[in-house]
Amino acid sequence: MGDEKALNHFETSVKLMDHGRRITELEADLKTIKPLVYETANSVKSIEKSVVKMETNSDKMRGYIQGGVVAGILAIVFFAIKSMLGIG
Repeated sequence: MGDEKALNHFETSVKLMDHGRRITELEADLKTIKPLVYETANSVKSIEKSVVKMETNSDKMRGYIQGGVVAGILAIVFFAIKSMLGIG
């Protein structure tokens, strides 16, 4: 009986030591991973800001192109009217 109790105690001690070792390893991994997570989060925020800027610039470019198209059409209409009236 005493040997069985000692063996049980030994097995429990080994399990506790193993759990302690695993916790230490997890803490070390956490110290490695945590900065990477923060860096990734900051990168995502930076990318989001860039996307918003690109969308804004895209809208501006679309407006410039539409303005150019309208100006071109007006110029063509103006020249057509001018030639129909025989002016110039």
